[in-house]
Amino acid sequence: MAKQSNLIKLGDAISQLFKEEKLDEKYSIFAIRNDWPKIVGEMIAKHTTQINYAQGQLFVSIDSSIVRNEMLYAKADIINKVNKYVGKLLIKELVLK
Repeated sequence: MAKQSNLIKLGDAISQLFKEEKLDEKYSIFAIRNDWPKIVGEMIAKHTTQINYAQGQLFVSIDSSIVRNEMLYAKADIINKVNKYVGKLLIKELVLK
C-alpha cells in the first residue's frame, strides 16, 4: 500500500498563498504601474502623473487636458488592454483625473 503524502507542488503552494493574501492583485497593480508605457503607449505614459487602484477601479491622473480627452474616447480599449496585460478581469472602470 502506497504511503499518502501531504506534499503539494511548489507552484500550487505559491498560487494558493498569492490568492489567500491577495498578492496576485497587488502584483498585477505593480505590473500595470511598472509597464504602463508598454500598455498604453509612450505619449499617454508621458502625461500620466499617478496610477491608483481600488475595488476594480483604476484611477489615472493625467497632466494634459488634451490627452485626458483622447483617453475618454478610448476608455473601453484601455480597460481591455490593461486586463489583457494582467491576464484577468481586474479593471472594471477607468477613472481619469
